[in-house]
Amino acid sequence: MKSPATLFIVLVFAVLFSLIAYRVSVHFAQLPEAGGVPAPSAPSEPAAPAEPEAPALPPSQRQAADAIARAADIQAAVQAFYEANQAWPRSLAQLSLGNPDQYADAAVAAISIQPQGVVAIAMKPHVSRGGVIRLTPSIEADGRVTWQCRATNYPAATRLPTCR
Repeated sequence: MKSPATLFIVLVFAVLFSLIAYRVSVHFAQLPEAGGVPAPSAPSEPAAPAEPEAPALPPSQRQAADAIARAADIQAAVQAFYEANQAWPRSLAQLSLGNPDQYADAAVAAISIQPQGVVAIAMKPHVSRGGVIRLTPSIEADGRVTWQCRATNYPAATRLPTCR
């Protein structure tokens, strides 16, 4: 009978060999793409240089950008209302968009419509005490509606390139 030390060494080598074989097989495996066709092992043409990605926003600015994106449907409804009626809506209810609180999330307390079609995004106190982002519509000479973004008591929003 072989000694326990010899058996242990053989077992260790068997495990190492198995791990190496698994790693090699995973590394060189060709995974099928959509349609069940294996991916080519090398690209046939040189890859185009990737465009640099926009730098990730800090969390406070990401919350501000998300709040503005959350109000995009309301902006569109305000604009459509103005184009149809040549007047600004006075409330979300007038647009059949519910109440301001239903647009709340982790950072947004409410979204409402103020006079002159201004879309006001009130931020929750833990994000910015008294912070409000206002999306203000204006009518250009050619009749187009353009939007300006302004923030009060919310420095993170004023650092966004779209909201100064």
